[in-house]
Amino acid sequence: MSAVEPITLQLSALGGQGGGVLAGWLAEAAETAGYPAQMTSIPGVAQRTGATTYYLELFPDKRPAATPVFSLFPDADGLDILAALEPMEAARALTLGLVTGRTTVITDVKRIYSTAEKVIAGDGAVPAAELIEPLRRAAGRVVALDVAAVSGRAGAPGNAVLFGAIQASGVLPFDDDDCRAAIRAKGLAVDASLADFEAGLRAAREDGTAAGGVGEGALVFDPAPAALTPALDAYPEALRPLLGHALARLADYQDLDYARLYLRRLETLPGFSAGAPPQLLDALRETATRLAAWMSYEDVVRVAQLKTRPGRFAGIRGRLELAEDAPLKVVDYLKPGAEELASLLPPLLGRRVARAAGRTAGPGGVRLRLATHTPWGYGLFRLLGSLRPWRRRTYRYAQEQAAIEKWLNALRPTLERDAELARGLAELALLARGYGRVRARGLARLEHLLDDWEARLEADPAGLHREVEALRAAARQDPDGYDRPAETAP
Repeated sequence: MSAVEPITLQLSALGGQGGGVLAGWLAEAAETAGYPAQMTSIPGVAQRTGATTYYLELFPDKRPAATPVFSLFPDADGLDILAALEPMEAARALTLGLVTGRTTVITDVKRIYSTAEKVIAGDGAVPAAELIEPLRRAAGRVVALDVAAVSGRAGAPGNAVLFGAIQASGVLPFDDDDCRAAIRAKGLAVDASLADFEAGLRAAREDGTAAGGVGEGALVFDPAPAALTPALDAYPEALRPLLGHALARLADYQDLDYARLYLRRLETLPGFSAGAPPQLLDALRETATRLAAWMSYEDVVRVAQLKTRPGRFAGIRGRLELAEDAPLKVVDYLKPGAEELASLLPPLLGRRVARAAGRTAGPGGVRLRLATHTPWGYGLFRLLGSLRPWRRRTYRYAQEQAAIEKWLNALRPTLERDAELARGLAELALLARGYGRVRARGLARLEHLLDDWEARLEADPAGLHREVEALRAAARQDPDGYDRPAETAP
């Protein structure tokens, strides 16, 4: 008996994740195996991070009685497989009614955050678990893979891993060799793609429900530098992974002494000891997180350091699926102005330059295009990155450290009196974010809040609660909301 309905597959990815290549492999595998099929696509913003969608219909009969008629898009309750390299895109298909009890969902568990999540002050990210759990309830089967971990290759796009997981689902009528032949026929990073395909096959077949955890447990913390690991014993056990990660970040950002300054600052705050009361843990965790982020503010030295990471070019090659011997040009666009110059100068001179720049109307700066792949461009970034020891002598460093100390001075009495208010105040360090005037406005708003904090904490704690909550709400609802006076309840 001949089949009467096609097998349907929708692939959702972001620009730069190799979704188009994976779609080509699927179409090639169908042709190699001899099945009638049609692949269509909606590229979206395919250059980078925009949503891209591909749709395959395959007739599971190599010799149908008549020529199959294929659709260009799926209908409700019409998908046999939904494959996604971003769980938000899988959840989007669920909201469109495309995921039902007949659907096998195969998705990565790692997030690439959307613009809407990034513009929210603080942490606006939607956890992967909150996206995948509704899929588990709606779909017939969910295979959730930590694609990067399965691949084991830094910067790999992950599309070949997903290809292996799709084949392992058993929904498509291909043989494994048909898929391998498709990868070879396309000729793109063949050896690496075949290795990732095999890894995806094994991972999905060995654990068809979740290869890689989803949720808070999926957070991976870097270990503390060996020289500082013993110091963590003095802190609450629940906070040690976070503190270790912070120490690793700050040592990389500046040096071990700067990481030790982070610990010394924590030691001055009530509750940061192995016997900390449980009701303080949330406030302490928020404080530790915000302090580490603030102490590693991004200045021109940090940007230069990140631009010259040893693995940066390898990561770009992996995302673009370029062979090691293929030519690669990397151009970075910058617009340094008086503010960046002031940030690198000694405090007295930097303050004068910053004041002069503040009197200039409109944004300034010199537009630069640096070819980082050339010795000259790379060398310039390396020179800027080598200024890391000088950072402690700069105007920007003195400015940031003074603001941090003012925030910590307000946190000390608050942690002793009101854990809930202390957590809110800790979170308001998110105002020390962004660049230029955005950051200056946020810091000014925070410093205004902290003026006479201890006296107001004694006289009107309820009023401080309202003001803190109003400022947090304004910053979250509108990225520039803290530039306007926060409305407080009567």
